[in-house]
Amino acid sequence: MTTSPQCDDLVAKYLEFLAGDFEITPLPDAHRGCYVVTPFVRPDGEAVELELMLLPNGNVRLSDMGDTLSYLYVNGLTLTQATLDKIRQIARRHRIAFGRGNLAVESEDGLTGDAVHRVIQAAIEASSLTQSRRGGVRVNFDSEVESFIIQSGVVYDVDYRVAGRLESHTFKFHVNSGRNLLIQPITVPREATAHSWAERWAYRFGDTTAKNPDLHPIAVLDDRGNRERVWTEHAQAPVSEMAIRWGDRGMLQEMLTL
Repeated sequence: MTTSPQCDDLVAKYLEFLAGDFEITPLPDAHRGCYVVTPFVRPDGEAVELELMLLPNGNVRLSDMGDTLSYLYVNGLTLTQATLDKIRQIARRHRIAFGRGNLAVESEDGLTGDAVHRVIQAAIEASSLTQSRRGGVRVNFDSEVESFIIQSGVVYDVDYRVAGRLESHTFKFHVNSGRNLLIQPITVPREATAHSWAERWAYRFGDTTAKNPDLHPIAVLDDRGNRERVWTEHAQAPVSEMAIRWGDRGMLQEMLTL
């Protein structure tokens, strides 16, 4: 089948346009790769950016540097395991990898234009998940904390059960990778019940660390909106040395990224 000269010219002009709109910046060590700003954009018009890197084993790797996950988080999507599963499905459909927060493709023999296209399309499709979020719905606090952990890029477990000195306890999140953090979100509606919940978790923390001194428990207190007045000094006292208020979650970020 042949095409008309006009159609050939149209395609050629489009490819020329695309080529002119790619911006390439070498990495600090130019021999190791480069950053690429593509002319393709996410739903809000933000350009899809990629990193091309030569790995120590000689392979070439192209990734989105975790920007897609960051984009979803910043635009209000809760990064739960269900969300990650959707991104994994998108990655599989485009025949690329999704691991440690990155959409990527790796090759021993150099990358083809098809591979570059697949990474870009996966990033755009995954970014479109923001369109499916439900507006005006209060995010479950556990999910919000989990989203924050995912965004930090660390490896973690959900509903982590560990034996204490007297009994076993289940904590909502365990962050491993050498950090050994036990992260327990605590959300209560009233000050009257906040102190009893804090006492309950203080006991569980103490019993667990008595047997496992290498574990570091953290109580993440829900102080969103009106819940800020729930955590008075008295209510928080049982877990005060192990507590981080959600409004001060920058402290949690520091602990996650040590």
